[in-house]
Amino acid sequence: MFIPAPVQVASDTGVFRATSATSIVYAQLSLKDEALALQAELKNVLGTQPLVSYDQTGKTKGIRLAIVNIDSVPEGGYSMVIRKDHIELTAPDDAGIFNGVQTLAQLLPVPALNASARPAGIDIPCMSVTDFPRFAWRGMHLDVCRHFFPVDLVKKYIDLLARYKMNTFHWHLTEDQGWRIEIKKYPKLTEVGAWRSGSEYGPYSDRTFDSTRYGGFYTQEEIREVVAYAQSKHVAIVPEIEMPGHSLAALAAYPEFSCTGGPFEVEKGWGVFEDVFCPKEETFTFLENVLTEVMDLFPGEYIHIGGDECPKERWKTCAHCQALMKSEGLKDEHELQSYFIRRIETFVNKKGRKIIGWDEILEGGLAPNAAVMSWRGTEGGIAAAKARHNVVMSPGSHCYFDHYQGDPANEPLAIGGFTTVQKVYSYEPVPAELNADEAKYILGAQGNVWTEYITTPEQVEYMAVPRMLALAEVLWSPKKKRDEADFVRRLEHEFTALSALDVHYSKSLFNVGFKLTGSKKRGQVNVEPFATPGLGEIRYTLDNQEPTKDSPQFVTTLEQRENVIIRAALFRGDRKLGYSTSKKLSFDLATGRAVTTSPAPNERYNDGGPFTLVDGVSAGNKRVNNEWLGWKDDRVTIKLDLGEEQWVSRISIGALAEKYSWIQPPAEVEIAVSSDGVTYLVLDTPKPPSDAKNHVEFAVSVPMMTRYIRFIVKSIGHIPEGDAGAGNPPWMFLDEIHVK
Repeated sequence: MFIPAPVQVASDTGVFRATSATSIVYAQLSLKDEALALQAELKNVLGTQPLVSYDQTGKTKGIRLAIVNIDSVPEGGYSMVIRKDHIELTAPDDAGIFNGVQTLAQLLPVPALNASARPAGIDIPCMSVTDFPRFAWRGMHLDVCRHFFPVDLVKKYIDLLARYKMNTFHWHLTEDQGWRIEIKKYPKLTEVGAWRSGSEYGPYSDRTFDSTRYGGFYTQEEIREVVAYAQSKHVAIVPEIEMPGHSLAALAAYPEFSCTGGPFEVEKGWGVFEDVFCPKEETFTFLENVLTEVMDLFPGEYIHIGGDECPKERWKTCAHCQALMKSEGLKDEHELQSYFIRRIETFVNKKGRKIIGWDEILEGGLAPNAAVMSWRGTEGGIAAAKARHNVVMSPGSHCYFDHYQGDPANEPLAIGGFTTVQKVYSYEPVPAELNADEAKYILGAQGNVWTEYITTPEQVEYMAVPRMLALAEVLWSPKKKRDEADFVRRLEHEFTALSALDVHYSKSLFNVGFKLTGSKKRGQVNVEPFATPGLGEIRYTLDNQEPTKDSPQFVTTLEQRENVIIRAALFRGDRKLGYSTSKKLSFDLATGRAVTTSPAPNERYNDGGPFTLVDGVSAGNKRVNNEWLGWKDDRVTIKLDLGEEQWVSRISIGALAEKYSWIQPPAEVEIAVSSDGVTYLVLDTPKPPSDAKNHVEFAVSVPMMTRYIRFIVKSIGHIPEGDAGAGNPPWMFLDEIHVK
């Protein structure tokens, strides 16, 4: 019934009947807006609006809203008692009353489209609810720079946050691809920086562009309008002004704040770019003036200053930067970035505000009072919390809602990744590595919606919902109440309300997924189609035919030892829910065999573990997390056991070259064989082609008998000059091993 699930609900007998004659009474003047919000909800269903009045006496029957100190209910929480003759909603603050109103609103029926069909009264079941949030920061992010969205969409987005008791909207306003906020002192930021001469489209690795002028920005009047609207919904807005990197739109307008002086253009493509703000006094004056106007518009506690993915190449060759490093005693460019962030933090703190930045602001030393938003896994959040800094968890593995949420064959083009509703719901924001005292620094978490491949308001909604609802429950409800099957049942009920609200939500959670695992029977792949329990029955075929209500029902593991295309769909009776999904397995001598890696893949790209390399599925050019393993190590050793000596003619392993994503092919892959697993004979050390792009295969053809195969995969060490992320350690992505 409710999303997020309340802390405690006790059902009672009977109903409270709400009609147009029902009184809504608020006991404190500050609650007028909350009373009017409830009035609007009831009018939406009844067609006529109940009376709203101010009454301190508590004698008026109907629905009463009152601020009361409740020992068991902290800030943002509430207590609601629904009886046959009245409803009493109490809370320690206005936000708690508002949250209680959202819960009450979820008890109301969906409004009838035909006004004549609206009921004369609404029966609300009697119950008692005690409820309060688990985390203080319950957030959603929206990037309006890669693609720009109108004020109406932003308000609708805030409405959704408020309905599900999320209280923080992270508004990403500046980027390489566009500056979206009017700054009166620097008009060229929007005259020049808000517009680009084209946009990237198609798969990221293709690097294809159109030539259509694109852009837009929010005036300060529009910003104030949105801020006031969010305040009425008890949603705090955290604006993000990117620095020192991701700043090409600003530098296109004011190139004098760069290291080279330009000229620059607002960037058409996605990725990371080397031209960044130069840390000279004129730049700090510029940024302080910008932030002054930003802070005048946004009254919240935090200002987000980005700090992520800042290449250091320009700083390394800039005479001013090198002189500054020497005069300030900075040993490298990472410490120069820390100097930059500290300068900005000092200014923001003097204005009575705090900064928050992506976890790269840890590099070179964290500014004294900064909060960290941990996106590159959990490591940054753990390090910051152990250093007694506030943290907002937002790891790409669970909180990036620009990822695919279902089979890419049935989804709109996305930048990559694979993050289902179920995976979001499984997320635990407090890392196990933290003790109880350190865990107090985890403020909460947020979901991020980056918009490289999200071009319309409808697609924003599709990518955010229902994953937003799953995260909302993770952040509000007690951990012990987490119940995926129950959540999905409530979510299915909520879809009716979302349709009435004209939200273009995704139903991808009705699609079937596949879990591939190894077996003690070597050479075999165990396949388990899965879906959320309780939604329906999984029916499948093994010949790539579309499943029907008469297809076999999945009951136990499908043991596969030969080429097959499995197709599965979820059925409820005779009705198919969602799309059918498929998995193609291609077998050779390596498939289903024992494999180990040292070191283990990075946690962000390790969904299937080492078995991903021999599961019969080649990632090819597709950028979906669960089809690749990723490392940032200098050297990776992979060992494969074929089970017995066999005649082999060709051995290979795949890698990805997507240089704009900082994914570089290995420098070389040493391929060796052994009969005993101890002494290896090196067959060859193939290197990638100089123009490596997309999927790259490292192979050797040497007909011989062998049992063990070893790959030593060596990184290039640092991304070369001229490629995105130059100077940084690259990612290495590896996929299927083939032995024939």
